[in-house]
Order: sequence, then structure tokens, then C-alpha cells
Amino acid sequence: MRPLLLLSVVLLAVGVGVIFGYCNGSTGFSFAYPFSGTSLHLDITTTGVPALIGIPLTLLGAFLLILAWFLALFHRRKQEVVDDLPPRRREEPFQG
Repeated sequence: MRPLLLLSVVLLAVGVGVIFGYCNGSTGFSFAYPFSGTSLHLDITTTGVPALIGIPLTLLGAFLLILAWFLALFHRRKQEVVDDLPPRRREEPFQG
């Protein structure tokens, strides 16, 4: 389970890093009153080989992360062996 989770996070980070590392874009934020006029605009354009590598890595990392969550939630662990020995008793009672 841990290697699957580690692999999914690494693939997701590399994929998103490639997409944002090689992007050409712009960002705009305008604050307005009334607040319904406030806007955030992101343009992310990644072209070429980074787009061909980044998107599959991101999708594979997201899929493996979802798979790791399902395994963590629904995977049953083996029951530990419980000894059927009775508890030990003290030789002498507490003295007060």
C-alpha cells in the first residue's frame, strides 16, 4: 500500500510540475464591488512534448491515488493471533 501511495504522489507531482513548468500563460485577478463582479482568470498553455508527458502522468497519478484510497478503506487486514492464556495473578495482594 505504501509504495502505491508513494508512486501515485510522485507521478502526480511530476505530471503537474511538467505541465506548469513549461506553460506559457497569464493570470488575472480583478477585485470589484459588488463582489459578484470579482473574477479570476487563468490561461495555461503547455505545448509539445511536456503536454504529451504531463497529462498522462497526472492522470495516472490521480488514478493510482484513488486506487490507494480504495485499498486503504476496503482492504481487510489479517487478524492478529490472540493468545488464550489467562492473565497472570500477583503472588501477594497490595499492602496498605
